[in-house]
Amino acid sequence: MDLKNKVALITGSSRGFGAEIARTFAKYGAKVVITYYSEDKSEKLNAEKIGKETSSELILPLDVTKRDSVKNVMSTIAKKYGKINILVNNAGINKPNDFDKQTEEEWNEVLSVDLIGVFLCCQEALPYLSDNGRVINIGSVSGQYGGPRTPSYAAAKGGVMQLTHCLARFVGHRNITVNCVSPGMIESPMLDNTMPKTLHNSLFPQVLLKRLGKANEVAETVAFLASDGAGYITAQTIAVNGGLWV
Repeated sequence: MDLKNKVALITGSSRGFGAEIARTFAKYGAKVVITYYSEDKSEKLNAEKIGKETSSELILPLDVTKRDSVKNVMSTIAKKYGKINILVNNAGINKPNDFDKQTEEEWNEVLSVDLIGVFLCCQEALPYLSDNGRVINIGSVSGQYGGPRTPSYAAAKGGVMQLTHCLARFVGHRNITVNCVSPGMIESPMLDNTMPKTLHNSLFPQVLLKRLGKANEVAETVAFLASDGAGYITAQTIAVNGGLWV
């Protein structure tokens, strides 16, 4: 895959899926813009580390829940590069809890980051997104089958999938593709923090490949959707879940 000189903004790219996507994009020649949550001091250090690994020339603080923060990132990228070729909406959080115990505060926080944040980033990127550009949103199998202890996360990711289809219809005339990648059970800190091992074991019989996925398997799928080879794929949710949800 060739992403040479493509300007790629990846939200939440200081750790997890975002960091792995940034590394993969850089491997294929993209000019990667690293972003991190500015309210967490450790995130800046992580972002600087990923920035060195990817030879990134822009490492920017970003709060996807605040339009002014999003606007500032988009305009900064445009001033340096003149355009954005690829937008990956990866930033996300999870607040697992049983349905009857999920608080309104947890609900609002998750939807604010995971759904409204995607909306704001897509909307503010549009003036700078090049024709023939790419938007890839990160969903989750939870948004397809309803996570057992993640009502807010499942609702947000389900919304991301529908937002993906809406935006694809809106920008199709510019030959911009918009897709969603929906990971299943992937080895990651988020999985460890949100799903106990007992639940891992109970779900394994439903995973056709009988193993956890790896972050690079998600990242390679995102890179493909960002490439010219995926030019006729749009308004799709691509599952990377080992057959957990088919």
